[in-house]
Amino acid sequence: MGKNNYILLLFLSISSLLFAKGNPEKYIVYFKDKPVNENISSLFTEKAIAKKKKFNISFDERDIPVNKSYIEQLRNQDANIISSSNWLNAVIIEITGKKIERIKNLPFVLSVIKAGRPALNTGIAAIAEDNACTELTDFEDTYTSSFPQFHLLNGEYLHEQGFNGENMTIAVCDGGFNGTNTIAAFNHLRSENRILGTYDYVNNDSTVFESIAHGTNVLSCIAGIISNQYLGTSTKSDFYLFLTENASSERLQEEFNLATALERCDQLGVDVVNISLGYTTFDVASENHDTSDMKKNITPSAKAVNIASSKGMLVCVAAGNEGNGTWKYISSPSDADSAFCIAAVDVNGNVASFSGHGLATDTRVKPNVAAVGWNTKIISATNSIVQSNGTSFAAPSLAGMAACLWQAFPTKTNWEIKTAIEQSASKYLTPDKRIGYGIPDFKKAYQLLSSTTYVSNKELENEFSVFPNPFLSSVNIVSKGNTNVERINVINNIGQTIYTINAPIEYILALQDLPGGMYVLQIETDKGLLIKKLIKE
Repeated sequence: MGKNNYILLLFLSISSLLFAKGNPEKYIVYFKDKPVNENISSLFTEKAIAKKKKFNISFDERDIPVNKSYIEQLRNQDANIISSSNWLNAVIIEITGKKIERIKNLPFVLSVIKAGRPALNTGIAAIAEDNACTELTDFEDTYTSSFPQFHLLNGEYLHEQGFNGENMTIAVCDGGFNGTNTIAAFNHLRSENRILGTYDYVNNDSTVFESIAHGTNVLSCIAGIISNQYLGTSTKSDFYLFLTENASSERLQEEFNLATALERCDQLGVDVVNISLGYTTFDVASENHDTSDMKKNITPSAKAVNIASSKGMLVCVAAGNEGNGTWKYISSPSDADSAFCIAAVDVNGNVASFSGHGLATDTRVKPNVAAVGWNTKIISATNSIVQSNGTSFAAPSLAGMAACLWQAFPTKTNWEIKTAIEQSASKYLTPDKRIGYGIPDFKKAYQLLSSTTYVSNKELENEFSVFPNPFLSSVNIVSKGNTNVERINVINNIGQTIYTINAPIEYILALQDLPGGMYVLQIETDKGLLIKKLIKE
């Protein structure tokens, strides 16, 4: 999330000579096309290929590497290539201001966007951890200090059924994992070799255990264990740790880093990704997003999250902590259509005032759901249990529980898991702009996936037309195919079936006596169950 929520940056004066025109700058260079007939399967692990076969996910043009000839031509223009993204068909380069004009005019270049000045080694910032955290000294009998956090989600039900995230792979994309390689809370990950890999996309090396400890705090919500005191939500999963956030600055390049990391997650066969990062404004105003950008899927990170979801990953993203600020709304990439945007509440379900709002003009449900992010118990880089605030901690708690749920139903798709969690939530029929569908109930989500009662058949979406919606008195259902309808049900917001037609001949529902509000329409067919939401005005 925005760095002012987690770290204190004490900027020192910098000589104006440092910013002279001759110093190199970083740019994102987008290309117009890609090579064809590339063999791309070698980029993917066996696990990733098996996952694609399992869920019938094909390789496509987005997986094809960036044209090597284009990269070489950029080098010939004295550009230093920092990194590349196959999904975005783009590279980050470092070059002086005058020379970038020649690159803009190359025939294969689609566009060029300034992304930041190269990082300086010393003298820029002093970084301190959030000193608002307080040590906890008393614990509730046999309960762990983290129990209230997953109890709000009824997550202990999955643990009691034996689902703790085994055989699930989770990637955490964050700003630094200081202490993760040493503290006792992650001994089990190290001794069992369940940190499968690390990479620092800021400095292009594999060392992620330096810099800040925000990623460590986030990881603790999922994987941390302190005996008789603390338990994360998915402690038996495997993990990749990716550092994509530059703690000393806020530049558009960090979104590119995130896109590159998500692309790698796909190649590695990752199941669930947690992103406790968000982008709205940057150190350079020309790179800023506008609130109108937050529903267009146009930021680099939003584009990447949507692609990641289409590749079969469940991407959980913190809603952002701007609820009390001038921005107020969710940040990117939680704004992406396919992002599982997680808001923050306390252990009693009260909405955190700092949690980012959904846009008033947005017809989508954003945030999607909520978890504990207010007075959250986390583990620090010194192996202490501390208390802190932020949607950064709501997202991983949810991500871990989602991994456990997916473990229980390994043949379900990422979208089916996400849908079941939303349908289990406290405000599913009356979503709002603060916590979306509300607080999930993972026992209910488990039960929903165990039956066909509330799980919609996506193949039926285009076979029926339901109108008008919203409605005043009646609803028409028109079948566009040869599907046989066996029963039609209308269900209220407490799960009661209040209207039923068995083996209907006409599909006109007389609902004029219903009070205003949101309802669930179930159309039971010989091909499965179709679910639609209805709104009575």
